[in-house]
Amino acid sequence: MIEVAFSNLDEANKVISKLLEEKLVASCQMVESSSKWNWQHKIEESKEYLVFMKTKKEVQEKIYNVIKEIHSYDCFEMAVFDLNSYNKDYLNWIDEEVSN
Repeated sequence: MIEVAFSNLDEANKVISKLLEEKLVASCQMVESSSKWNWQHKIEESKEYLVFMKTKKEVQEKIYNVIKEIHSYDCFEMAVFDLNSYNKDYLNWIDEEVSN
């Protein structure tokens, strides 16, 4: 699973649509968040949109390239987590929906 934060709802939706169309993700969930972080020695605060992407490891670089071409941050988050589930049908669904 990949997590990416966006400051702009339209930008997040554009990335989600492109990733789904290109079959690089099986699904995405978006959560609105109140975020704070350090940037260039100052504390920043803003509303962000966290997008959680269900995908396979084999397509991470392709996903990164799609995000990089659309994302407006100079340094954007792309946190990657191993996705495990007791429900093997769920994992099989992700595997079937994502193209290499």
